[in-house]
Amino acid sequence: MIPLDDVDKCYPLINERAQRFLSEQELKQYLSLPQNEVEHQLKLLLESPIAQFTVVNEVYFRARWAEVFEALQLGDELTLLEVASGDADMVPQVMARTHPNSTYITANMNKSLTTSLLQKTLGLPLHMKVIEDDAAYLEQHLSSGSVDLIVFQHAVNDIIQAILCGQAGIDTIHTDWMETLPAMIKLLHQEVASGTLEVHAMQPFITLIHTLLIFLRTDGIIAMNHYMFQLDLDWGYPLDLFENIIPLTRRWLNGIQGCEEIFIPGFDRQWWIFLQKR
Repeated sequence: MIPLDDVDKCYPLINERAQRFLSEQELKQYLSLPQNEVEHQLKLLLESPIAQFTVVNEVYFRARWAEVFEALQLGDELTLLEVASGDADMVPQVMARTHPNSTYITANMNKSLTTSLLQKTLGLPLHMKVIEDDAAYLEQHLSSGSVDLIVFQHAVNDIIQAILCGQAGIDTIHTDWMETLPAMIKLLHQEVASGTLEVHAMQPFITLIHTLLIFLRTDGIIAMNHYMFQLDLDWGYPLDLFENIIPLTRRWLNGIQGCEEIFIPGFDRQWWIFLQKR
């Protein structure tokens, strides 16, 4: 696969980033690792589908989002909306350290994942707002132009899967996401085999982006990233689709009205998209 990043660039910075972005307990765990093991785990993370969840992963991804915030020069008081966060807490963990007392909003429908996310972020110095509704209905919860940054942290694939599940009548709200994943993967196989993924998923995805643009301030950014999990591949996720979710999304959004793609040096277009509202 195309590496997520350059090991030779990232490794010399990782100890300083661990000090900055990990909690006291996480840092203790990190410091217990020999440096050759840190480098080994980082290399695995960047150059192959993710097979294990480690504290090194947390350092890398939190630092990467901090780089996004810095590159976009968002100011001290930030209002951020994360779409389909699940229970992944990378973004609020970073915000708590780079933009304390800012506002973190997530649109997250799955009940058990929302409960887990709130537990993981308990005590962070953020104004937390969880919207347990489909992102397509955010006009009932947010005002226009009220958000500085919208992030899809490994969420594009989840959005596409949820669109297909909705069309197939598969519940993704009240069920365990991982227990439902095999059914999602089966749907994706059917769509890829029949060549109908674009027919069924592209327009709902574009409609979602148009809806999100309403809540984004002028010059605000939608940031999307992606990486692969070995478990999904082991369970049969179509490799070409999983590896190329971002290029596929870029093609779907090419020429979309109201925003344009911008580029940030050091962020590979295979794994990142940045759209700026005009």
